[in-house]
Amino acid sequence: MVKSAKGALLSTLEIDRNSRIPIYRQIEDFLRQMILDGVLLPSQKLPSSRELALELDVSRITIKSVYEQLNSEGYVQGKTGSGTFVSEGLEGETPVIPSLSIIKKEYFDENFSQTAGHISFSKASARYGSILPFRPGVPALDKFPIKRWNKYLSRATTKSSITNLSYGDLLGSQKLRASIAYHLADSRGMKVDPKQILITSGAQQAFVLISYILMNTNDTVWYENPGHIAGRDLMQIVGGDVAPIPIDDEGLNLPFAISNFPKPKLIFTTPSHQQPLGITMSLQRRLALLKYAHENASWIIEDDYDSEFRYRGRPLPALAALDKVGRVLYVGTFSKSLFPSVRIGYVVVPEMLMDAFAKTRNIFGQTSSAIVEEALSNFMDDGCFAEHIRKMRRLYRDRRDILLNELQKNCSNNLTPQKTDAGMHIIADIKNGTSDRLVHLELLKSGIDSLPLSIYYLGPVQRQALVLGFSGSQKKVIPKLVSKMGTILNTFQASN
Repeated sequence: MVKSAKGALLSTLEIDRNSRIPIYRQIEDFLRQMILDGVLLPSQKLPSSRELALELDVSRITIKSVYEQLNSEGYVQGKTGSGTFVSEGLEGETPVIPSLSIIKKEYFDENFSQTAGHISFSKASARYGSILPFRPGVPALDKFPIKRWNKYLSRATTKSSITNLSYGDLLGSQKLRASIAYHLADSRGMKVDPKQILITSGAQQAFVLISYILMNTNDTVWYENPGHIAGRDLMQIVGGDVAPIPIDDEGLNLPFAISNFPKPKLIFTTPSHQQPLGITMSLQRRLALLKYAHENASWIIEDDYDSEFRYRGRPLPALAALDKVGRVLYVGTFSKSLFPSVRIGYVVVPEMLMDAFAKTRNIFGQTSSAIVEEALSNFMDDGCFAEHIRKMRRLYRDRRDILLNELQKNCSNNLTPQKTDAGMHIIADIKNGTSDRLVHLELLKSGIDSLPLSIYYLGPVQRQALVLGFSGSQKKVIPKLVSKMGTILNTFQASN
């Protein structure tokens, strides 16, 4: 127990050495919460790493790691020769009682052909399922431990409860929801009751449920621009008035949104790794966004699609981990961390909404398999999921580095790749203002996939760039493919 130290007094910090939560995580969580609660004030000095390590009887390396992580998240800052201080400009949250009204279900008057017509214009399904290199969002399918997975699947089929052969729970497997809750606490800093988790058949079903349960026709939706295509198109189809919010260096541009659009019913954001630009939302912006949602009774949809894959430091805590009132609906998926055809995702929602979500899921079709849910729960509980994530982080980091190096070597005349510390893709800006759609199609003729950045925009396109996935491309083939890209791009530019 800490009694005193030069700097802040941390007398209530205690370490539970019998806890499953690592010691560094306990210290991180304590300091983070003290800052958010306003107990530790901006510019306040923290104990030195040596002093705190002595007081807690832990290694100095552990304390240094804690300070480095909090520094990367924006909670603290180190000053050479002076020590570590709480960052300035962090406005702690003041819990408010949200004015929640009973949301009535609206039926939409559109007939089938009109809806189908809207859907037909969506760009979300372009060559759906393609796994050509460098298709974004494709995991390393060649490295998934399929034999081990098959054992869990077989065991779930032959040895699990006979109820798994029926329709399963309306919310999804209780066992899997508990496994996910533990995973979120360990990896995303979220304290979640399994009763708040609803299993879906991927993230898109979660967006469908949210849209139908919480949104009425003509409700305003603040949506990142550029942003996730399928979610945006869905909300327009359901009848939402989607307002495109630009991205700045801190993530979704909240001041711009407040100044230019009506108060929203929903706010869609990808704060951990913006889709597709790769920006990580700053702590200040996260706190401001939460405060705005609390004060204006808006719901935030946090799409955390690939947060497991961070290549410098540990994954940042989720936006939902900072939410004290319950305005964030957190959406996760196993399509990127395992493989897309597993068809399992989930949404974390306030408990008061769970009945509506369960019944709507039932009406729309449960679609996820109770057998697969059982297998996945066992896969997670035995540590196989965490092991796979660790391996993929190392593999994806190597694939990213090779792709960046080869692009610089072979395509510097035509592309400017942007470095990233997270995710499964990079952005490569196209020089000379050439249309990214034309470049994308030219490369596709030779079996090299990508997505044009322009299709992620709603309204005027701000950048011409390619979205290049690296996670699904083998290291040994990347140099040859990028060399081929360079030749194609040089020829294409010369002829245009």
